[in-house]
Amino acid sequence: MNVSTRQLQAFLAVARLQSVTRAAEQIHLSQAGLSLLLREMESQLGVRLFDRTTRSVTLTEGGRQLLPAAERMLREWGDITGRLDKLSVDVARSLTVAATPLVCSSVMPVVLKALQRSHPDIAVLVRDVERSHIEALVLSGEADMALGILFKAGSGVRRQRLLSLPLVCVSPREWPAGGTPRRWQRSHVSWADLAEVPLIGLPVGNPIQQVIDLRLREIGRANEARTTFNNLHSVVAMVEAGYGAAVMPAFVQGACSRYAVNVSVMTGPEVPLDFYAVTRKGAETTDAARAFLAAFTAQLREYPQLET
Repeated sequence: MNVSTRQLQAFLAVARLQSVTRAAEQIHLSQAGLSLLLREMESQLGVRLFDRTTRSVTLTEGGRQLLPAAERMLREWGDITGRLDKLSVDVARSLTVAATPLVCSSVMPVVLKALQRSHPDIAVLVRDVERSHIEALVLSGEADMALGILFKAGSGVRRQRLLSLPLVCVSPREWPAGGTPRRWQRSHVSWADLAEVPLIGLPVGNPIQQVIDLRLREIGRANEARTTFNNLHSVVAMVEAGYGAAVMPAFVQGACSRYAVNVSVMTGPEVPLDFYAVTRKGAETTDAARAFLAAFTAQLREYPQLET
């Protein structure tokens, strides 16, 4: 037996109005179409539901027994579809985003503030996690999207390049030896300028540091013994304290604004780093995701010398 909701609606309309003509008008069917639904329903149930005369349509005993069950089934069906519709709307307006702690602390606050102004109905949950955990969160569905640089294309995930960011040199405003050389106050600093200054950075196994070391090798400074920190915030704080300069991705600029440091784009050559949004393959791109990415990309474009 496979009674449809359309058949139940037809049955209830005829039972309530006691007229096939008026019932057909109410549920927007032809009389022939409604009569066919009722015949199919009676055939599936194995019982006649209505006594029909030229003047009236009345319920049989079988129809009277079916009536409360049919009313209950359609009421429950309406309740559950209403809840599912609300859930669908809520899902479309919510987003869980995973990113490294530095992206979360330096870029995300400005993005969320802008998004709250432009799309107050969108709710974004931010997960700050270590880089090695990001892809797993996307694949498991715990995060709708991940953001960052140097993501490799992997099975089960889709990369969307947002733009390219340069590497920048973060240097102290005041060096312990006294004064700040003029070159560190410029908007651009060359790799050759790093030849004689103390450097601090990330551990040699960090993917960002590996990109940096490729260029430092050209001035004889790759993989040298230097002070390293796992967290980019720690690096910036130590730069401010005068322990040295550091080469970092441009999105660190948001965090640097809270420290007494200079930020200059690395040139000779510039080294672009592609910034990606990563999602599960086959996952729908919701309106919330599109609005968030637009706000996020707009913020990244505020950083220096971006190649769009």
